[in-house]
Amino acid sequence: MKYAAGFAIVATLVIAGCGGYQAPLIEEHNILIDPSVLGLWEEVPHGDKPPNPDERMLILKYTDTEYLVHYPAGKDGMYFRGYPIKVEGVSCVQVQLIGAADGDIKKEDREYHVILYALSNGELEIRTLNTDLVDKNLQDSAGLRQAFLKHKDNKDLFTNPGKFRRVT
Repeated sequence: MKYAAGFAIVATLVIAGCGGYQAPLIEEHNILIDPSVLGLWEEVPHGDKPPNPDERMLILKYTDTEYLVHYPAGKDGMYFRGYPIKVEGVSCVQVQLIGAADGDIKKEDREYHVILYALSNGELEIRTLNTDLVDKNLQDSAGLRQAFLKHKDNKDLFTNPGKFRRVT
């Protein structure tokens, strides 16, 4: 299974209802995006339920080092900016809410999220940074990085898995 920086992330954030961080873990975005996650994705339903067409996520290349994500599909969609990051060997994606169907999000309300993804057997699994290990109330990047590094080898550093499959 390929674990890399990625981020189909956004969906998991919305599904899990997770609050974000006020500061970025890392602000630089000089790592190239992963083209294998680009495209239209739908949530893998639980049990026998059919896929919900409103639970689709569109991941686009914005620049060579940034994604633009629209989730969920439809009138309540949100827009996210995402970029791959690497923190002492841990590759993930940092995502920031930038807009919604009714317009831009105020700069002070643009929370950050950190996501880990794996692409395997045509499914994209996304997990979010565990706010029980890395407190979401940390106010600055230095404190956030310190907490992240303290738990970087913990198997529970990323939680709340969600799965998506490519829409063909």
